[in-house]
Amino acid sequence: MATGAVKQLGLSLLLTLAWLPAFSASSTQHFDLAGHGELLLSIPDNWRSVIKQPKNGLPPTIRLHTRSGASFEVLITAIWAIPPNDVPDNSKIRSLVADAAKSAEPQSVEGTLRLRELVGPNSRGYYFFATDRAPASGEWKYLTQGATRVGTIALTFTILTNDGEETDAKAALELIRLAAHQSSDAV
Repeated sequence: MATGAVKQLGLSLLLTLAWLPAFSASSTQHFDLAGHGELLLSIPDNWRSVIKQPKNGLPPTIRLHTRSGASFEVLITAIWAIPPNDVPDNSKIRSLVADAAKSAEPQSVEGTLRLRELVGPNSRGYYFFATDRAPASGEWKYLTQGATRVGTIALTFTILTNDGEETDAKAALELIRLAAHQSSDAV
């Protein structure tokens, strides 16, 4: 094998191993959606999850953060249809995320925030990434925000991170991309 090919293989292996901790040890957690089935998320074992269930059967919010170390935070809210409305379709989700991005633009370093598609085996949605122009002490520098449809529910999500937490942000997007919904009939 040529020296260049060996170096390239070594570099590829090193890059793969560097990303492995964020995606390796995880377990599927089931979150009850108050009569609307369960949300299944594959959460890294070194993260902690807390679900906040409002009264009256309103949609819950799941908060994810590390058990120790970095200060990132992930907030995921499940949304289901409340008659006479339906769960947002793809164009409505895109419009909601575009509106949120427009609202965040004035405070962002980027100025114009580009929508990115998020597609998984059971999900389809959009998100944007923004850098806070002047985060106050104790606030997060980076925001990743979006919404996706998973089965018969929608998820809105916010990922808040600081420098050095890029791997956690990618892991959070991946667990949202791979989210699954089991309806009440299947539970």
